[in-house]
Amino acid sequence: MSMIRAGLQRLANIFSSGHGGVLSRFVTNIAPSQQQSVVETQKEVIATCNKLIQEKPSRNFAIIHLLGKQWRVTDGDLLVVEGYWPPNIGDKIKLDKVLLAATKDFSLIGRPLVQPGLVTVTATVISKGLSHTRTHFKKKRRKQFMRINFQRAQQTMLRINSVEIANKINEDLRNVF
Repeated sequence: MSMIRAGLQRLANIFSSGHGGVLSRFVTNIAPSQQQSVVETQKEVIATCNKLIQEKPSRNFAIIHLLGKQWRVTDGDLLVVEGYWPPNIGDKIKLDKVLLAATKDFSLIGRPLVQPGLVTVTATVISKGLSHTRTHFKKKRRKQFMRINFQRAQQTMLRINSVEIANKINEDLRNVF
């Protein structure tokens, strides 16, 4: 019992001391005397991301919201969207509801959407048609009851042309829409 009490006392001393507690001592590498303010840290992170956008173009991906579903898309992907959708074959469209955009180096997470105009996802409608035939079969045994229904849903196929992080982060956006 005294061992447990001694351990708890040691933890209490760590939390109550002015050394920043367990998190700053064990999780981060910043020494207590070198702690930066939150604003300075945010500015450093934003500057690093802006530098990466300019210097190292890489394969971007985004999570978009389209017709009630979320899709992870990158350049050249094909999407098959079920249900009626008005665009015609050959139409180029811009998908505005971007929930998250990322590269291999950083991620931009929206709350719930990424800042309008920051990420541009463009797509082209490739084809429209019907899905494969789904069979809906009902039967009640010993009642001579059977029904067979066939269902085909409308489908639209999209090709993602590009996923671009267009502007610098936290700058004024011009001509958003």
